[in-house]
Amino acid sequence: MKSLKTSFNIVFCAFSILFLFSCSGNLKQDKDGYYSEEKFVDSLNVGRKGKTKVEFEKFRHIKNGDVFVTLNVYDLKDIWVESKGSMFHTWELKNTFKFIKDGVTGLDVQIGDFNNDGFNDVTYQSGIAGRGGNIVMTLFVYDPENKDFIHIKNSESYPNLTYNPKLNCINSLILTGSTITSFLTIRKDSLQEFARVDVSDKIVVEEKDSTGKFKVIEEKVFKGNDKDLYKVFRNYKPLEY
Repeated sequence: MKSLKTSFNIVFCAFSILFLFSCSGNLKQDKDGYYSEEKFVDSLNVGRKGKTKVEFEKFRHIKNGDVFVTLNVYDLKDIWVESKGSMFHTWELKNTFKFIKDGVTGLDVQIGDFNNDGFNDVTYQSGIAGRGGNIVMTLFVYDPENKDFIHIKNSESYPNLTYNPKLNCINSLILTGSTITSFLTIRKDSLQEFARVDVSDKIVVEEKDSTGKFKVIEEKVFKGNDKDLYKVFRNYKPLEY
């Protein structure tokens, strides 16, 4: 009986291994050896809602594990078909982006208005840093004039991005040896920092002056608890969470 059970286990394991290899072999690859691992599509919430579509797709190389992400941007276009005597809707490709990505995290696509213009922008997670606390995001801001998205080129330099309605700006929470709340504004295709609050055993508030240099405008002892240390400041003059 024991021998029969052992034989069954061996056959089961062999079948499982064969099944796994068969699944790997059946992955649909392109000519360069990449296969689609994850996909996200939205046409209801981004840009001109119902008239803008984004299509994110994550690809992994079947042998070396390299990962990249593509973003296709579409705009809904009306076309007249003479033979049908009617107007039809079709998705017109406006732009395509391609980026190298880490091989650990998923797409984690987030939709929201980062510049308060009434059109939803979009981010995806491009990496993670700082022992897991810094979520690195790539931001795309919708441009209604061109019906396309603008890639904010340095958005990966500012982790944990959130919109700040109080100051109509963007906040980044950076976790290092201390905790830094950066206050950012969008200028063309980049984020520009205009103030920051650095918290460790003390709170140091800096603001950029007319010459483009940061100046300390407030400094005091930090009296909060551990939970307060990781809060995002929504104002820096005066200090407010």
